[in-house]
Amino acid sequence: MPQDNEQNFEDFFNKPHKSRVKKWVVVLLVLAFFAALILVSIDWVAGALVHSRKEVSVPDLTKKPVSQAISLLAAQNLALKQAGVEFAQNVPPGSVLRQIPSAGSTVREGRVIRVWISEGDEMVFVPNIVGTDLRSAQLAVRQAGLVVEKVENAYSLTYDKGLIVAQTPNADSMVQKGDKVSLTISDGQPPASVVLVPNFKSKKLAEATLWASAQNVDLIIKEDPNSPFRNGTIASQRPAADSQIAPGVSLELTVSRRPISEDEKTYHLHYEVPQGKNTSHVRVVLEDETGENEILNETKQPGSKVDLEVPYAGQATLRIFTDGVLVREREIL
Repeated sequence: MPQDNEQNFEDFFNKPHKSRVKKWVVVLLVLAFFAALILVSIDWVAGALVHSRKEVSVPDLTKKPVSQAISLLAAQNLALKQAGVEFAQNVPPGSVLRQIPSAGSTVREGRVIRVWISEGDEMVFVPNIVGTDLRSAQLAVRQAGLVVEKVENAYSLTYDKGLIVAQTPNADSMVQKGDKVSLTISDGQPPASVVLVPNFKSKKLAEATLWASAQNVDLIIKEDPNSPFRNGTIASQRPAADSQIAPGVSLELTVSRRPISEDEKTYHLHYEVPQGKNTSHVRVVLEDETGENEILNETKQPGSKVDLEVPYAGQATLRIFTDGVLVREREIL
């Protein structure tokens, strides 16, 4: 009898607990049912909305400006999304290069069309290869993404045999990737029967006059009152240095005839080009009260010296660039 009482006592306390568990299970089952019902309803409604939209054909957007592409898609109730940009040789910058889905595909209204936009031709700088040997020049051209088109030979007063004396396009020009570069290789010093024009730039006119007289070359003298070079020195010449010229042919020289002001001074510039295997592109710029003027822009042999008499007015700044890098800046008074 006491055991029966004990059993009844345990049942009394356990019944409410079991009842509560059952209630929670029922509640969770009901919630899960309604959640599933809601998800099915949303999916059904979304599907109904999507399938209620018209099917349209995707227009061809390639090679069209982005603004035009957006208009074409809007007319079909479609949207545009930029997926990326790429270089392209035959597609103008800012135009569609390719698209997904492709033109002619059938989609429903509201679809987003992904497009890749062209950045146009990839532009690269032409390397400075004057003064290098042919193998090094070809390697530099390939590394820049360009192609050697042709190789010619010419005599040179400046460059030893086998070195590049000229290139087209010029060094540091910006061209399209894949463009062609022409090279001219030195055959060394010319024979007596071949006359080459020396480099007279920044030299005195008297020196050019003596050479022209000895070679029976006519001189055409022009004057430049705005030249940054010292008065009486040669600012430019045509044909260029190392060009072949025949007796009786004219050499055109432009001589600096800048007005000499009372406060004008002269600075002697001495610069030695760094030693090495390759030539250097040297550029000298003078900035004074008259503005910024380029004094020198030439390719120089390793170890060669630059000596110039640079006129200036007031306070001035002289800058020397080697292969595009500023290597010296000096305030001169």
